[in-house]
Amino acid sequence: MKKLLFGLILMSLVSCNSRNTNFNELKNCLNEEDISVLEKGLMDFESRLAEKYEGLDKEEGYIQFLNDFIGNEISPDFFLNPKSKTIRTEVKEIGIWQLSEESDEGMEAEIRLDGSQPEKSAGILTLRNEFQNCLITKVSNDGIKNFLYLRTKVPNLSWGFTTKYIHDGINEKDLKNKMNRLAMAYGIYYEFALNLEK
Repeated sequence: MKKLLFGLILMSLVSCNSRNTNFNELKNCLNEEDISVLEKGLMDFESRLAEKYEGLDKEEGYIQFLNDFIGNEISPDFFLNPKSKTIRTEVKEIGIWQLSEESDEGMEAEIRLDGSQPEKSAGILTLRNEFQNCLITKVSNDGIKNFLYLRTKVPNLSWGFTTKYIHDGINEKDLKNKMNRLAMAYGIYYEFALNLEK
């Protein structure tokens, strides 16, 4: 009986420890403060998903988000929720972003979900190649890896088009992996939100 109890306690500690240190893998890419902001940003995004897709579990919410995003069925308010303004500002200030000087009229039009004409843009804010390459080595889903790889090669490619790489190769089991969810949150939600905001 003592062995069984000890085994259960050990498994519980290992499980808790692995959940809390999921992002330690990013320490060779980012400092601890930036990793902390990434984690807060992921929690905020997931709270937005839980509100929007009430009644669905977290993984189903991610899949529905992908469907709606590709179908251009998400209101700008979801991305620019005033409750998330502070975390968006923190996320924008960490060193994972770059301004792509090459701007694509189709992509700028895609950003304007309300149908208004885009103003002359100074470019598109994208994840830095170094950060995307780091994520590529950390995520387990091939669709996310392909999405990130394509975004490093052609950063101004349409979000809807590149997001299909994830959509076509993801399942709920893949979404139990926190690093996969982090890559989606920053590669889609935050990148899109920060460009809407600028």
